[in-house]
Amino acid sequence: MGWGVLGYVLLSIGIGVWAARRVKNSQDFLVAGRRLPLLWAMSLLFSTWFGSETILGASETIAQEGLLAVIEDPFGSALCLFLVGVWLARPFYRLPVRTFGDFYALYFGKWTERVATPLMIISYFGWIAAQLVAMGQVLSHFSGMSISWTIPIATGLILSYTMWGGMWSVAAVDLIQNVVIVVGLLVLVAFLPEGWVSRLNDLPEGFLRFVPPAEGTAWMNYFAAWMIIGLGSLPQQDMYQRVVSAQNETTAVRAAVVASILYLTIGLLPLMGGLFVRLYHPEWLQKTGETAPILRLVESYMPKGVQILFWGALVSAIMSSASGGILAPAALLAENVLGSWQRFSPLARARFSVFIVALICLGMGLYQQNIYDLVAESSIFSLVTLFVPMVVGLHLPRYCSAYGAISSMLLGVIGYYLMESVGTRIHALWYGMLGALVGYVGGLIVERLRTIRL
Repeated sequence: MGWGVLGYVLLSIGIGVWAARRVKNSQDFLVAGRRLPLLWAMSLLFSTWFGSETILGASETIAQEGLLAVIEDPFGSALCLFLVGVWLARPFYRLPVRTFGDFYALYFGKWTERVATPLMIISYFGWIAAQLVAMGQVLSHFSGMSISWTIPIATGLILSYTMWGGMWSVAAVDLIQNVVIVVGLLVLVAFLPEGWVSRLNDLPEGFLRFVPPAEGTAWMNYFAAWMIIGLGSLPQQDMYQRVVSAQNETTAVRAAVVASILYLTIGLLPLMGGLFVRLYHPEWLQKTGETAPILRLVESYMPKGVQILFWGALVSAIMSSASGGILAPAALLAENVLGSWQRFSPLARARFSVFIVALICLGMGLYQQNIYDLVAESSIFSLVTLFVPMVVGLHLPRYCSAYGAISSMLLGVIGYYLMESVGTRIHALWYGMLGALVGYVGGLIVERLRTIRL
């Protein structure tokens, strides 16, 4: 089994190295030369978040807490991709910028970009580190090596093709890996005992509720769950980068809409595994810190020779999320932070940035190995800082204000973390969004008054 997984990893790396031959310049490296056809572009968008949290985290969460606890992923993730397709793909594709950091410079000025870019870069670190930890856990499971060794090995394996092939390698590997993800999860569900779905009525009352009861702050927190990824991942470099990698804007629109449907469909499969665990093996949920319930499900119900399909699916999901995740902050670092390094070519800066981002995330993964803790804040962080200025820049350009954008970012993050530390019945996200709106309006008024006085 271990040799089979290793063989699959090496095959994926080989595909990534092969695709790297297409990289001739920094545009090829960062956005695949804007030449990806529909199938490749759709696969790339589908892989945005379909990683360890979707397969391992969501399946365990629904088993413990029910359907309302997994609104954020996969439902919020599918919503995000759908909104990209029907709302943002065309305006994103038409932007005359190289990175999403440039978007803030274009509409709000250089100082806003200098604030927005670090915020975007930082928001990725926890997510990428979580994927490296998950990959390290898989390697540790099969090799018997300490995870302190396998996390650096996992980082090196992912870097081996991402650093040289950039988006071309990510797209090529994602295309193959997504086939394995779909097949692996379908096979897992197929091997569960026949007729188990009929026992869903045995679950606790309200366990499969898709909407909350009309009481207290339930609906406010419900909408917050949809917004975390559904809106929070829209103003991000990886989303922009994946959209503009398509060969034209029509392809980008279609790819995002199809990817949203596929994400929702395939994302339900791990949830089915989690419900099976709740019905037949609730004792697995009491043993925290041990093997994830869905992995125990694989080992218990799938024949040994077929388990390789699931392990391949898991490794595929992790590698896809990690490689694409690394490339996004690396693009911002190369173009918006290190762009003044004229001694080095743009392509050399991009590759160096990939290495630096991976090194930082490796350190985080070695320090904090709890996957949930690593990913929990990333999308909320971008929502309360970057979303309001993005909407104004795209749809209300006459109200663009550097003061407003910077104030929105700062008050949004202060409002969220302040209320999160206090603890409130309403999700702290709402306070962050309120701070972002108040900050923008206040900053806009101050800037207009200052202009009048001058």
